[in-house]
Amino acid sequence: MTLIQCKYLIIDWGTTNFRAFAMSAEHQLLAMQEHPLGILQVENAQFESALKRVLEGWIDDYSAVPVFMAGMIGSLKGWVNVPYATTPVDCTKLTEKAHQFKLSWGANAVILPGVCHQYEGDKYDVIRGEEIQALGLAKIMNSADYHAILPGTHSKHLEFKGNTLYHFASFLTGELYSVISKHTLLGRDLPKALGDEAIFLKGVNEAQQGAFANRLFLAWTHRLFQNLTAEQIPDYLSGLLIGFELRELDSQRVYIVGGDQLSKLYLQASTALGIEATVVEGNECFLAGMSVLIEELLDD
Repeated sequence: MTLIQCKYLIIDWGTTNFRAFAMSAEHQLLAMQEHPLGILQVENAQFESALKRVLEGWIDDYSAVPVFMAGMIGSLKGWVNVPYATTPVDCTKLTEKAHQFKLSWGANAVILPGVCHQYEGDKYDVIRGEEIQALGLAKIMNSADYHAILPGTHSKHLEFKGNTLYHFASFLTGELYSVISKHTLLGRDLPKALGDEAIFLKGVNEAQQGAFANRLFLAWTHRLFQNLTAEQIPDYLSGLLIGFELRELDSQRVYIVGGDQLSKLYLQASTALGIEATVVEGNECFLAGMSVLIEELLDD
């Protein structure tokens, strides 16, 4: 097996997933590895040993390659609990909060912070990793001002102004879909979603009026009164939840940052609601954002 030679490594280390990117001096992706090695899967919090096992047999002379990490690896349950940067936050503020240290094999390592946002009294919201995608999106689209949606288990709405992240909000849309589908009367014995766009958009549109908990019950009564079949309910429920989320969007123009499947659903829902949306690939934004931060760190 040929070992990869690279200038530095980027690690996106989340709760359930681990992705490593070998990068050139020009910030070009050379190789990537992905493992089911999220922070909750690392036994006894032996993160350094887990990282070393990934690098052995993959990266040539990894003892000389700096490692830049982001995501839940910097959380309370991660390698080091890196304090949050606070909004408004830009590139400089993020790098000032970064935790820098040496690995046992001699390489320099950095864990970047997440961001917290105080939006009302003692109420806070937090992100870890999405702020990096926000920086990358600004670079890719050459835009210092925008609104973005980052779909996921906990979907994020971000407002970026003057190359600064000013505001964001989290929506538990993906997690609610999972919980309702698996653990409630509404989702009992239902098949997987079929990808029926018309039924999905029915859910999106019916979420634009009414109270959240009340409208959710339509996932049962539509089935009970044979307006929808059992096979159609998963797509309808998905539309309802995404539709309720989009009711809270503060802009009629938005970027959708993420993977193909979820981004497609959010694009369909946005289009149906008259929201001008553009999809941008999530990995591309993450790497672009990391390159901006790494340049700032190396210039210090």
